[in-house]
Formats: sequence, C-alpha cells, structure tokens
Amino acid sequence: MKRPAPTPTRKLVTALDIGSSKVSALIAEPGEEGELRILGTGQRQSRGVRRGFIADMEKAEGAIREAVEQAERIAATSIEGVFVGFSAGGLHSSVASVEVAIGGRRIEKEDVDQLLGGGRESLKSEGRMLLHATPALYTLDGLEGVKKPLGLHADKLAVDIHIISADPSPVRNLDLCVRSSHLGVEAIVASPVAAGKACLSEEERELGVALVELGGGVTNVSVFFGGMLVGLKTLPIGGIDITDDIAAAFGTRRIEAERMKCFYGSATTSPRDNHDMIELSPIAGSEEGTEASRASADRSGGRWF
Repeated sequence: MKRPAPTPTRKLVTALDIGSSKVSALIAEPGEEGELRILGTGQRQSRGVRRGFIADMEKAEGAIREAVEQAERIAATSIEGVFVGFSAGGLHSSVASVEVAIGGRRIEKEDVDQLLGGGRESLKSEGRMLLHATPALYTLDGLEGVKKPLGLHADKLAVDIHIISADPSPVRNLDLCVRSSHLGVEAIVASPVAAGKACLSEEERELGVALVELGGGVTNVSVFFGGMLVGLKTLPIGGIDITDDIAAAFGTRRIEAERMKCFYGSATTSPRDNHDMIELSPIAGSEEGTEASRASADRSGGRWF
C-alpha cells in the first residue's frame, strides 16, 4: 500500500501503544501554546504480544504497520519516528540524591548542569536499561521542594533524580519490532509515566495518589507523591483474565464472555442486579443458550463484576 507523501515542514508527534489486546497509534500536531491537535488515530487487534512482551516478531510487526497506516490515512501524512509506550513487567523505580557546594552565591545554570551531571554519573543501573532520569525536587540548605533554584542564594544545592529502569531484553525486543516496521524510535516511555501525565493533575501528583492502569494482559499500579512517581508495580494480570474467568464460570465462549464484560460489567452493585437478565450463547455442541442474572455473575464469576 502506498503511503501518503511526507510533509517535512510540519512538526508532528506520534505515539504508539503496543498492548496485549490492541495496538494504537496517534498522530498529533503541537500548537503554539503547547496544546496538541489530533490529526489521526489508528487501532488494530494486537498480534504476537503476550503480557506486554513481544512473543512473535512477525505478527507484532504486521499489527503495528496496520495501526500506523490507518492513522496516516486519516491524518493525510506519513510519519517516520514514534514515541513507544512500554508496559511489560520488569519496570523498576528509584530515587537518587546528589549535592554540590555553592558557597552562598547565586545559583547559575552551570551549577544546575554540574549537579545533574554528577547525578547521571552516580546512577547505578545494576544491569537494567535506563528509561527515565528526571530531576524532581531541589533542596536548598535543607529547604525541600524547590522547583526553580536558578537565581537563589545557597550554601548547598541538592536534587532528587527520579529513575525508572527496565529489564533490557524486553525493551530491546520492542525497539527492534518497531524499527523492523520501518519506523524510527524517538524514545521508549514507561507506561506509568505517560498515564500519570495524561490522567493526573499537578495537584494530585503533589498530594499523593495511586494510579491503577488496567490493560488487556498487564496491570500497572503506580504511586505519585511530591509531584513525582515514587513507586510502581507491574502485575501480569488484566482484562483477558477477567474474560476467561467469566467464560469458565458460565460455561460460555470467550467472545460471549467479552460481550458480557463490556456491556454488563460494573464495579458497583445495584438493586436491579437480581432482575436484569443476561442471555448467554451456547458453547459449540450445546443445544440451547441460557440466561443468568447480573447478580449471579457476582456470586459465580467472580470478583470481577
């Protein structure tokens, strides 16, 4: 399929999310004030991905190309590089603290650069691949929580650098899969970082909040406090497991269980749950379908409805 002609004069941002259930692509154009105008989106059923890990390179490449080509057709342009989300297991979060002496004078840009340079040299990957190393909060003579130290006087300047690393092999496989789809990788972004930026306000990140990101095959739980991500945990369980539990509890097909989950699933109960009936299609070989109340799903299936 012939791709649309490139438009080199436009500055575009393209995001690619390769999940266990779907592959999504988004093309946006930054505005003058930093806002993003969505130009095109693409989505395809994920193939060759299991629990966030690339399990079949060829199938995953095909799904990536189809999602990106759909977004390019809608946006009437072509893209060359993408920001790729990484949500598989093996993510690790930590905070490194470094300090330099200022001697009571005003803090200049060179002082901040020296501080951050020393912080990067002190980072210990311990065999992991570094994804993010972001300066979070500065400390001036014991005063914590300073965001902009330039121009202030201090004897000592310190900074907390938030580090997110990952097991190298899954990241390399993801990078290779995207590049094999004839796309450049601008950066690989940890999914909890992107989710926190997209879903949480600055005040929520300052006060402290736990963010649960439930995907098809992976669930990420991240904790934000003081304006930064301070901890995260990846669980190899997601929406696919919910579907399988429903199918097993009611003896129905996965496609029928997925329909039940999407149309009738809820995190809260209602007095009408005993009266709302759900029709269940039979498994191949059964003579006729059955019905069940939404409340019975609570008792039989489980913990998911």
